[in-house]
Amino acid sequence: MINQTSLQDSSLQDSMDGDEKETDLEPEDELPKDQQQTDTYYSLYRRHRSLQLGDEGDAGHRRNGPSDTFPKETVSQEDFSLFLLASNLSVVAEPELRAFVAKRLSKGAFLGGMGTIAAVDLSIAEQPVACYYCLLQQNQSPGPESDKLESKPLVTDYVLCFLGSTEKSLELFRIELDKYAQGLQLYLDAEVGAVELHIQPYLSSWYDDSVLYIQRVVQLFQDRLPILLRAALSHTPVEVKGTDNKIKQDVDRFLSAASLPGLIQEDSLASLCKVMTDEQQKVIVIDCSESTPAFQNAVSNKFCEDWIPSFLNGLESGNPFLIRQILENFKLKAIQDMNSLKRYIRHAEMNNYALFKCFVFLKNCGNGDVLLHNVKVEHVEMPEAQNVVKVLEEFMYEEGVITPTN
Repeated sequence: MINQTSLQDSSLQDSMDGDEKETDLEPEDELPKDQQQTDTYYSLYRRHRSLQLGDEGDAGHRRNGPSDTFPKETVSQEDFSLFLLASNLSVVAEPELRAFVAKRLSKGAFLGGMGTIAAVDLSIAEQPVACYYCLLQQNQSPGPESDKLESKPLVTDYVLCFLGSTEKSLELFRIELDKYAQGLQLYLDAEVGAVELHIQPYLSSWYDDSVLYIQRVVQLFQDRLPILLRAALSHTPVEVKGTDNKIKQDVDRFLSAASLPGLIQEDSLASLCKVMTDEQQKVIVIDCSESTPAFQNAVSNKFCEDWIPSFLNGLESGNPFLIRQILENFKLKAIQDMNSLKRYIRHAEMNNYALFKCFVFLKNCGNGDVLLHNVKVEHVEMPEAQNVVKVLEEFMYEEGVITPTN
């Protein structure tokens, strides 16, 4: 099932639910090559506030799990006072950002469990800068012991802001930014003094870890990138060895970004994992101990290979946002092909000519091995469709498009 915390994935789901959409897959039209990112900023604020009458139940709900929205509350102006914990903004720009955040807080414009991206005017740039802001950790604690009976519970909120590039560009990395923001929780739970020791280094690395990873992966693998792309589409496990954790994390982030959680529904995904286990699918092992990564059990296909020129052109531009847009276009095309195959299979249940069209499509799309394997799992409880898939498998084996080990 598509992750509901991602607006990107929501757009992918729209494509899946409907018929194939006409899409311009030229990434240069989406993000100009000269749109480079150089300056990035961060700010972390803490806010203490007292719960108002009737808010206790809501606060308890938020502690037990994220709500869909951070509710608008009737509080005094001082309850929106933000205490700066860490920032690399100038002394002029930081108060401007603080005023922006306070205004958003007063309007309840925060989503529980995920960040929001908006454009904000700051003195650091002539044009509005994209700001990712997220509400973190709401701890409730009683007031002073002497006033225990009369005092209201105290809630500590943290507001995290990442700034850089444009609103449209930063939106491409919303999922990564949400995960990175949640990773800050460990340091917020630590003892006092963690700001200088842990929090500031963590915050200063947000752009390198959440955005630039995609550029590093394409640079490292280049023409071997199709192996990773196919692994992501087919849910094939990948193991990286012979290197530090940074490269392993980069590969994991790339596989996550390239995968299509909505291509197979959640219940079918469990079935797919079982099928993969039963088929003893081999793990792709990548040895990065040398300058050129070495692969074991590597599998690619024409569909993924055809996208390599676009990725390499994006790499040459030095623009990670362009590379990410290319990846989104790659995923969208895979979804369109999956939609087409499902439509052909529905028709093929009653029409032999449609069955032939299914075969021709799978043979020519370059991604037939992955699509057929995924649709086989999705239709496991539909006898008529299952029969169509079985016939298609036999045709594909005979033509050498796929092998029994796929």
